[in-house]
Amino acid sequence: QCHFGPRCRFLHDVSQYLAAKPADLGQRCVLFDTFGRCPYGVTCRFGQAHLGDGHQNLVNASLVQQWEGKLLVRNGLSKELQQQLRKRKFSFHKAEEFLRGLPEDAARPEVLQSSRGAEDAPKPEVLQSSQRAEGAPSIPTLGPLTDEDITKLRPCEKKKLEIQGKLYLAPLTTCGNLPFRRICKAFGADVTCGEMAVCTNLLQGQSSEWALLKRHHTEDIFGVQLEGAFPDTMTKCAELLNRTIDVDFVDINVGCPIDLVYKKGGGCALMTRSNKFEQIVRGMNSVLDVPLTVKIRTGVQEKVNVAHKIIPRIREWGASMVTVRGQ
Repeated sequence: QCHFGPRCRFLHDVSQYLAAKPADLGQRCVLFDTFGRCPYGVTCRFGQAHLGDGHQNLVNASLVQQWEGKLLVRNGLSKELQQQLRKRKFSFHKAEEFLRGLPEDAARPEVLQSSRGAEDAPKPEVLQSSQRAEGAPSIPTLGPLTDEDITKLRPCEKKKLEIQGKLYLAPLTTCGNLPFRRICKAFGADVTCGEMAVCTNLLQGQSSEWALLKRHHTEDIFGVQLEGAFPDTMTKCAELLNRTIDVDFVDINVGCPIDLVYKKGGGCALMTRSNKFEQIVRGMNSVLDVPLTVKIRTGVQEKVNVAHKIIPRIREWGASMVTVRGQ
């Protein structure tokens, strides 16, 4: 029974709906043949393949059991995570620890103020003990010399990718979506990467931006590409993705020439902002457990190539791979 009564503008008689529905496009439904159930029911344009007596939607129990528990598309945005991001309750402890070590003018002032609190202020007894330690004579020690003060051991080692000789489908904005990557994967692509995602939109929990991070179960080696102009947002976004999605590598877009991105200091504009570029690469590399890659251009101005000067420095900053767009 419809609660809207005569005011309802929808059909309630299935037979009447099927009589006015256009003819089916074929005899077989690919969803029913593959998964054992079609979620569209009577509205499916291949509905005769899975509609039984009384227009009931048929279910192939054996096929449904085979797919039970398998996640076909990963990296979705849950409601709980979206609420945490919108209410700013998500903890970025690793990113904030890195941002505290930057100079005052390196990160945004509001980020430094929000990340620093009263608990970060040195206590008087700590200052006195440090002052006494500075005036005390040095005591020679015995044993092997370690590099723990230089190389900090992390709880998990970075994942290594073996992509030599494999076909890499470059990230394509407005084109390289999930269905397109599935087609390319069927034609022989080995490594795939999602479309360019703006880090500020991801941090705000926008569903449309998070859809660019979705990964199909057939994508064996998959990465995501981020765009941003500041170390604080890029480092926080890297930590967010590192803890919430399944990804094999993260790529920084330093080659986008779009005015909307370039005028904000992102994209290929980072090639002329070497200090910010270095802070972004070092910050993201410090919070990621997967390799970090960078996409750049040969140059920003016409006939002025600078990529050969930047690539050696990018490796020192911690990037694992650099791809160059030669235009």
